[in-house]
Amino acid sequence: MRRQSHSVVSKRGDRSNDLTSDEGTNLESLSRADYRLVAHLTLDLEQEQFAGALDFVFSELRNSSRHELEHPFSVVVAGEIIGFFVLREREALPEWAPSDAVTLHSFRVSRKHQGNGYGRSAVRLAAHWLSTNRPCINRLMLSVNLRNVAARGAYLKWGFRDTGALCSGPIGPQNILEYEVGLR
Repeated sequence: MRRQSHSVVSKRGDRSNDLTSDEGTNLESLSRADYRLVAHLTLDLEQEQFAGALDFVFSELRNSSRHELEHPFSVVVAGEIIGFFVLREREALPEWAPSDAVTLHSFRVSRKHQGNGYGRSAVRLAAHWLSTNRPCINRLMLSVNLRNVAARGAYLKWGFRDTGALCSGPIGPQNILEYEVGLR
């Protein structure tokens, strides 16, 4: 989906959380009402089962009592939204996460943009956002389904480390990975 910057700024207002990488990948903060901006992001059916349906993710965000602790972002390249994720902190953390971490959820890069380094850039930008906005946080964590071999391999390639811990997920066991913030 191509965006016109004037309409995005007027909808989201403050862009102080927006970040840009050297590779031209940007993170832009979203609101809980911005589903339509990312609704076009498609994944293969196998990937979608692991990442979760976007309409469900936004329904959870809208119905959450912890809005200030959940941070949805779009991944933007050349003015086009090509990805999405949510960061969660403090009381919004899943039970498997320690209190000194922030967790990454519902991460996706659209099918036609995968394999170009945008996911890696988005993770680096998320880590930069944490080091700037949450300097006491030193790790970004996520859980990945054991059957999602491609995603797990990508996360490890991007610098995540396998903690060796497992948790239960909506469609099976999940491996918990962590990324040390500030070391990249």
